[in-house]
Amino acid sequence: MSNDYEVMGVYSHSTKYQYKLGERGSRYRHGTFWFVRKRSEELYEVRPLNANHIPTGVCKLVSKEDFLLYYTPELSYYQDNTLPCLETLQKKVRMGRRYFNLGQLDRAEEVFCGAVLLQDDNVEGNLGLSQVYAEQQEYTKLRRMLDKLLNIDEVFREEQRHRFNEFGINLRKKKLFDDAIRFYTKALEVHEEDENLHFNIARAYHCKGLGRPCCDHLNRALELNPGMPEAQSFLKLIQTETENTQKLLESVEKRAHAQAKDDDMTEDKRSRSSRPIKLEF
Repeated sequence: MSNDYEVMGVYSHSTKYQYKLGERGSRYRHGTFWFVRKRSEELYEVRPLNANHIPTGVCKLVSKEDFLLYYTPELSYYQDNTLPCLETLQKKVRMGRRYFNLGQLDRAEEVFCGAVLLQDDNVEGNLGLSQVYAEQQEYTKLRRMLDKLLNIDEVFREEQRHRFNEFGINLRKKKLFDDAIRFYTKALEVHEEDENLHFNIARAYHCKGLGRPCCDHLNRALELNPGMPEAQSFLKLIQTETENTQKLLESVEKRAHAQAKDDDMTEDKRSRSSRPIKLEF
């Protein structure tokens, strides 16, 4: 999980009793447990805990007023249950990356699977598994993971931008152009004004030989960042390729026209030579 927001810990929530400001909330409560991060002075992010005491599922944003009224800190629960499980989860993710970098793909898959079992929507674990399957050329498993990733909002959050961009690049380098385009398209739904995403999806389209969407995304990247040298150079390259292709087509057309003309002349000569010679006596 990202460290960009302040972790508040685990809080219980109940609608059966409103806690007054300053009250400890020591009486019996029947409610749910939530993992809380502070996004700003007036806004809190809460996510439910799964059976492994780890936050999972869709997060909710709660105002400061509602947070103080309805949520009560559960420090002992956080320290005894959630924190150790989060540490185990992070350890598995680190081990998975290490095995992957060492080329031990089977071990990496095993450890990443363990991370996903602890937290089904864990970004690092699911991205790690996807990279393993791409390396193993297990395309059925890869596309199943890709379908899952496209439905995990956490993957495309601002703090994960580097990770999902890198993942899309790896898909393209593996020549999985359609998968890369799917992934970048989803990313652009969330970050439409990211010139790097437009540039990278343009490269994937170019690899598929689709010039129009490639140029569209390059032009959009330059609208967002007119001084982006990579997009400028790439667009010039495509323009040169287009001009060369046009010249080649014109040359082929001329040769075909000339060949057709030669064929007509040859056929005419054959026709004349095949006519019977009239003899006069």
